[in-house]
Amino acid sequence: MQNSANFDIRIISLRHLKAIVRVAEVQNITRAAATLSRSQTAITKSISEIEAHVGVKLFDRTSKGVTPTTQGNILVRRTRSAMAALQVAANVFLQIKDGNANVITNPVFSMDISSKRLMALVALTEHRDVNKASAAIQVTRAAIYNSIREIESLLDIKLFLRLPGNMVPENFTLILVRQIKLAFSEIHRGLEELENLNGGPVKGKIVIGSLPLARTMLLPRAINHILKDHPGLNIQTREGPYDVLESGLRSGDIDMIIGALRHFDDTSDLKTEPLFEERLIIVARKDHPLTKRKTLAIKDVLDHEWVLPPKNTPARKVFDNTIHKKSLKNPDLFIETSSLATLRGLLLGSDRIALISEHQLFYEIQFGMLSVLPIELAGTYRPIGITMRTNTTPSPGASLFYGSLRNVAEDVQPKAATIDTGI
Repeated sequence: MQNSANFDIRIISLRHLKAIVRVAEVQNITRAAATLSRSQTAITKSISEIEAHVGVKLFDRTSKGVTPTTQGNILVRRTRSAMAALQVAANVFLQIKDGNANVITNPVFSMDISSKRLMALVALTEHRDVNKASAAIQVTRAAIYNSIREIESLLDIKLFLRLPGNMVPENFTLILVRQIKLAFSEIHRGLEELENLNGGPVKGKIVIGSLPLARTMLLPRAINHILKDHPGLNIQTREGPYDVLESGLRSGDIDMIIGALRHFDDTSDLKTEPLFEERLIIVARKDHPLTKRKTLAIKDVLDHEWVLPPKNTPARKVFDNTIHKKSLKNPDLFIETSSLATLRGLLLGSDRIALISEHQLFYEIQFGMLSVLPIELAGTYRPIGITMRTNTTPSPGASLFYGSLRNVAEDVQPKAATIDTGI
């Protein structure tokens, strides 16, 4: 089987994958052919070509029909997830068309279109420039234009606003591309499952969205932990604003987000798993005058120069709420930054004090560069954990990484430093 990490989705036929799902459902090639309006020979060819691509047998043939093998069931399950992802886009499209569209047989949603066409749409949406899109997926400009024209014709809508030097995707285009990428990621995960069926160290790719609270201790330790037993895993981290990471998670570009948890209701396509709680602390350089005080309250330090998290971040909201509940006035002098390096430099070179989650500066505090001021910020504990998709099964590598995170979290939580209450 071709290594899934290097697998190009364009070499596999979505129509063939759709055929194996139908064969698995009816367990008969003739009946599957009839329901798909294809010949028995065509369905048999679909099975053979997919088996050749993945290098394993997907069905056992008997006189009574065909039944999926273990490998076949894996690929069928993942393909169904891919089909469900496209159905989400189909439902939105149906609303746009006020119900006047046949999405069931539309090739864009029914996996009867070339994956190359869909990849061209994805590339142009991401790069917004034909030259860059064609270079990214190594096809001609004409191939990009032809793909977009075909998809627009099938949907009877415009997918892009054409501006000089820029192709701006319409709102539905963004939704469609997100669901296409999620469908493709499900197929990739199916290939990874097949690749790891034979036991031994797990292989595959894990892409982790990393929020600030996870970057110092939790994530590095979890990565080191899992790679001891599974060195063949390709682990990549993505750093950035939460909304960018969440978008990547929803589209399948990212497997999980690690850090402070947001709330999702039961109808969301995302869910969370808390690992531990972390509190906010106030820190200063080791020889700061305030470090000589044995007791402090938050009201004693509000007239100092501060380094605070940006507005609308969870930590800043908690801090502002704490100040408000005590009927106090927020600091007048402060710098806002989300950069740990910038914060560290500001503290070491001045008498500023900073609000931060305790594990983010764990090593600086442990090695004596910075000190925790004896101020207990009541009500500032926040859950830290994993954000993941609700309706998809994680890849083998991602499943193992969840376990690694849980193991590391058990060690991390008791490490929190204790300070005197000074409120």
